[in-house]
Amino acid sequence: MKKILLIIVLGFLLVIFSKVIFSQIIIFSLSKLVERETFVSKVDINYSKREIVFNLIEIRNMDKFYYKNIFEADKIKIQFNFKSIFTNLVEIDYLIFSNSRFFLEFDNQINEKIIADDNIGEVKKLDNNYIALTYPIKKRDKNFLILETELKNSKVFIKTLNSPKKIEINLSDMTFYKVANKAEFQHYKEVFKIILNDIFFRIPDQNLKDLIYKTYKF
Repeated sequence: MKKILLIIVLGFLLVIFSKVIFSQIIIFSLSKLVERETFVSKVDINYSKREIVFNLIEIRNMDKFYYKNIFEADKIKIQFNFKSIFTNLVEIDYLIFSNSRFFLEFDNQINEKIIADDNIGEVKKLDNNYIALTYPIKKRDKNFLILETELKNSKVFIKTLNSPKKIEINLSDMTFYKVANKAEFQHYKEVFKIILNDIFFRIPDQNLKDLIYKTYKF
């Protein structure tokens, strides 16, 4: 009886510690992916449902900008195909963002007619002298496919560094299908552009819209 009890306790502890280790690996990988400090209050893993839930996520902003974070969400829910993790194409059944908050900031302190920098790293890419980062060739290329992506109850906060004014926008609820980093599916960069366009047309400040349009050529 004692041996059976010991096995049950050890099995229970193994499940708990495996979830803790797996959670830390996921958070570390997410930080590397977005190239920003990432904090998650709690990660719930349900192996039987093949589901991971991130609770209270924060992705840090760059120090020079006003807001502490560039992104926050109350909850991100993922259902994945576990077997696909060991293949070249990781399949995710759904990715749901609940109560997300995006923080966009523009640096136009030197010249109010020019956006010199932003906190999403897009302005620097428009410079003719910009040199994109190069990564070593991988022996095995890892791709992903998200069958369904949802954004629910999202908000966007916009600020320029030369003004104390803050703009708050309610983003449209959106659903995307078959988002991936492969050309034969809807590329995630295209999804990003759709979200930015939705933000742009909801900005109430016409001067800021003109400034953004001039800079990013919307």
